[in-house]
Formats: sequence, C-alpha cells, structure tokens
Amino acid sequence: MPIVFFSDIDDTLIQTQKKCLNEVKLTTNAVDANGQPSSFSTPAQQQLINMCNEHIFIPVTGRNKAALDRVSINTNGFQIIDHGAIVLNEKGDIDDQWATILTDQSLDWHNILEDHLKQVQHIVAKKSLALRCRIIFDFGFACYISIKGNPLDLVKLDEICQNFCAIADNARVHTNGDNMALLPPFACKKLAVNYLKQHYLTINSETLFIGLGDSNSDLPFMQECHFQMIPPKSQISADKLV
Repeated sequence: MPIVFFSDIDDTLIQTQKKCLNEVKLTTNAVDANGQPSSFSTPAQQQLINMCNEHIFIPVTGRNKAALDRVSINTNGFQIIDHGAIVLNEKGDIDDQWATILTDQSLDWHNILEDHLKQVQHIVAKKSLALRCRIIFDFGFACYISIKGNPLDLVKLDEICQNFCAIADNARVHTNGDNMALLPPFACKKLAVNYLKQHYLTINSETLFIGLGDSNSDLPFMQECHFQMIPPKSQISADKLV
C-alpha cells in the first residue's frame, strides 16, 4: 500500500533555534536569503523526516518556491506551496492543470490584494506599527498578502482582516505567532491536498494519507487524510487539546 505524507514544514518539521528549547543536538535544515542557518530539526524531527522520505513526501507550506528551496529536506513528489495557491509537479514546475484552474481566480483577486495591501500599509504608517507587509508572488501569480512583525501589532489589523474575509466564502486570515497571511480562496491547503489525493487515488485506490501540521490552519487539510500528526507544542495542541 503506498503511503503519502502531506506535511507542513515550519514549526512542524523545522523551527528557529529559539523554539528548540534545551535541545542540544540540532540539524540545520534551512538557511535564510543570505545563506545563514535559520531553521533546525531536533533528533526526533529528523527521524520523522527520514521516515517520510521512505515514502511519498509532499510539503504543504506557506513558503514560496524560493523559500522552500532553502530548506534542505528532500521531497520526492509534488509540492504544495504559498499556502496552497501553487501546486508543483515532480520536476518542480507548476502543475499544468492546476495552473489552468488558478489563472482565472488569481486574476480576479490581484486588484483586491493590491487594495488591501495599501490599506495595511496605511495603518502601519499611521500607527507606527512594527510590521512589514507585501504580496507574495510566485510563478507570476499574486498568491497572498504576508504580514510579519510584533504579534501585539498584528491584532490592530482586525478590522481589515474582517473586511477581507467578508469579500468571499473561504477568504481567510491565518495568524500564528508573528506571522499573518491574508489568503484568497484559491490559497487553500485543503483544496490543493484534495487535488493531489485524487491523483494518487487514481494510481492506487488503497493509498494511505497521513497529514502533519502545527497550526490551526493546517487542520482542514490534515482532516482530509486517514491519520493526523501534530507536534506536542503547537498552536493546535494549545487551542484544541487543553
């Protein structure tokens, strides 16, 4: 029976050094844009990574292609990036059928993302918030708005977030720590995972799917799998298992 692991990356398989607590033996598994070590795996995470690589391992991440390329975890199948907006084939190119599906939706939302970026930038400047924001583009598509910085300042964007979510069904805001993303409906990990599930089920109807993630926003795609795995210290465990 084939086994497919759909796994989030950051704070699931790797994390920054300050989040590794008292772990001494760490493996560097990602670098920043300057080539400096930025994220690490504990021995337990590295063992899990090795196990995933014995089967079909598909990252399901908010990272864009350039950021995922800086992660030194081998992938041996498709890739889901940009919070689900982009699906890459085994060669690292955007999947043709997915690109066709995405084109119309992305065009419709391009101006909406530009408008909301300007609104965020206006509030950041007006209130002197410790935030930086931009639209994440990948493969020519405007995928989502990324906002990073002080978590206490992120909450001051609540009105914009509510207005954004009211534009359409499944327009969402993802927040975890010092990261926020304003996600249009096509930037959806669940949709991308279901798309690839059908691909693998067509090949073998008995394929086993396992989902891994740390964030509440990972739960929808994880629940599409036969089993779910979460880190013991995560947003999911803090919010759902207490």
